[in-house]
Amino acid sequence: MEPRMFVQTMVLLLKSAPTLDEIEAVLKDHPVIARMEEGMDSLDICGPAVVMDYHKLDGGKFVVDVVDKPWPDSLDYDNSESPVHQAWLAGHFGAYLLPESLERAKEQCWRWPEAKEAVEEATAFLRLRTTFLLDSKTEPNEDNWIPADFDPAAELELLNEVIAELLELPQVIGYFNPQGEVLRDKELFLETAEICRENEIPPLDLWSNVRLYRIDDDWVMMDTVGNCQLETMDVEACFHADSYDMNDVDQLLRLVTMYLLEDPEFEDSESFEDENGVTWKISIEIDSLCDPPRDVVRLIPDDGRTPPDLSSDSDDADGEEEDE
Repeated sequence: MEPRMFVQTMVLLLKSAPTLDEIEAVLKDHPVIARMEEGMDSLDICGPAVVMDYHKLDGGKFVVDVVDKPWPDSLDYDNSESPVHQAWLAGHFGAYLLPESLERAKEQCWRWPEAKEAVEEATAFLRLRTTFLLDSKTEPNEDNWIPADFDPAAELELLNEVIAELLELPQVIGYFNPQGEVLRDKELFLETAEICRENEIPPLDLWSNVRLYRIDDDWVMMDTVGNCQLETMDVEACFHADSYDMNDVDQLLRLVTMYLLEDPEFEDSESFEDENGVTWKISIEIDSLCDPPRDVVRLIPDDGRTPPDLSSDSDDADGEEEDE
């Protein structure tokens, strides 16, 4: 992983931009140690911001900045000279991000049905990011830019704690994880975080989305997106739509992700049996079926059915409500 200013990124979509005083007032358990009234260089890199310690021994900081304009979902992809495009390439909107992540999140937001309409009201956003380089006096390189004991899941948990406080701002419409293409309103975010904390499991539902796409008339694909934040692969499951329960497959994708967090060494052509007695064949693919392009662990049930051609992207997408 090449050095960059910010490591993890979470976003709150806003009806209007709060002041730094308003932001600092809700950060009750995270004392502000510095403020940047004017931001740095441009809003696209960092707007007016507050800074908090979180990993003092290694210089780790939380940075919460205010961007008083809508989330730039296209990232000016076709204009390589624009400030937005340059900031995106440098990782200032998220390290593993492709254009239209918010649009995909709206289309695949099963937990918050009103999201599509709600986020249309957003005129500004907050970015919550982590960095180890804000006070660094040396040029970072591949060996020293993050601590040796860096734990991405633990860092995301800490980010969740700050997000929970920032959700008290009256301007907040909802939470957006751009790399995981996740949208949640305040109640869903807090409820999910609490349930996972009580059960001592990582709140994957807040960090990575599970999406549903139709491959053809009979077959569908469900995948995770955003596992890159956990430094592991995303998971795809391709299966005959009428033969499997979508909620069971959703749970399977999460369970495989949990396994990958413990032991990332899946071997191609392995197979395993799920909790329902279904055997799934595993392959490691360097080209995911849907954007963003990435390596994935692909699962196909060994049930005697022949899957369709999976060599190209699916053109049609469909969604089906998932039960909690």
